[in-house]
Amino acid sequence: MTNALVVINPNASKGKGEVKARRISEYFKGAGWNCTIAYTQGAGHAEKLAKSGAENGFKTIIAAGGDGTVNEVVNGIMRSKKDVDMGIIPVGRGNDFAWIAGIPTDWKKASDIIIKGTPIKTDVGHAKGTVADKYFLNGMGFGFEPMVNFRAQEYKHLNGMASYVAAFISILMNPPKGYEIAMSLDGGETRNFKSQQISMNNGRRMGSSFLMTPKAEIDDGLLDFMFTNRLYKGFGLIGLVLKFFKGAMVSDKENFSYGNAKHVVIDVFGQGAVSHVDGEEFERAGNHFEIDILPSAVSLYRPGRGK
Repeated sequence: MTNALVVINPNASKGKGEVKARRISEYFKGAGWNCTIAYTQGAGHAEKLAKSGAENGFKTIIAAGGDGTVNEVVNGIMRSKKDVDMGIIPVGRGNDFAWIAGIPTDWKKASDIIIKGTPIKTDVGHAKGTVADKYFLNGMGFGFEPMVNFRAQEYKHLNGMASYVAAFISILMNPPKGYEIAMSLDGGETRNFKSQQISMNNGRRMGSSFLMTPKAEIDDGLLDFMFTNRLYKGFGLIGLVLKFFKGAMVSDKENFSYGNAKHVVIDVFGQGAVSHVDGEEFERAGNHFEIDILPSAVSLYRPGRGK
């Protein structure tokens, strides 16, 4: 009998987290699983629950929530250094990584992937900042993208794409001024440039709408990166940012740089850059970042290579 821990926010799914937790527990038990529910009590608690669960013998840790819960659970698993499998049941406001991994939003279908499937080795990103240190499954962003993420989280009555589109419009009214950057890829020559947006991703989509790195795969052992080549303002910035919705930056080599690497070092001069990992705040004004991809670092229940 598989021993599984389900980590869930009781306030998820517009306050229906506890109801869904009971249904999920009954469904897994009906399939012959030994299922324990652990409710989160605030920011950072899901990571502690996942780490403790892995250290105390649970063979599968399931994140039942949105991208924030998924991020905390993978951090708990990675910090436990235990060989456990990870599952995802999307019940949160933002489910970008679940979409990327091909995991359906229907909780029964997502549960069936865990109950009937086999976990697949999946890459994990690792970001070290000026002070912060976190793992991520989807990606990391600097500048415009994290500002949109943080603004979207302020909208308590909007969910999913609606909250991000509203935040997108709001940030365009007062866009980031940009940063002076020095970046090196895989220990190579340092490139100096100015930019308002940098993405370092394992996955492809952020903010329910934005295809920041449309060529990325979650099991190829590489980080995909995208950044604007210089600073923009006014309607020029609006036109560029609209390309995020279709991932059209890849073919626009005049305005964007796109590629992949295994190890990236970024230095930000001056006031420092605002940044996020998996949509959650990383640093508000960081100056030095080291980002790595850890190939096949977690065993994740998913249908295959992603949607």
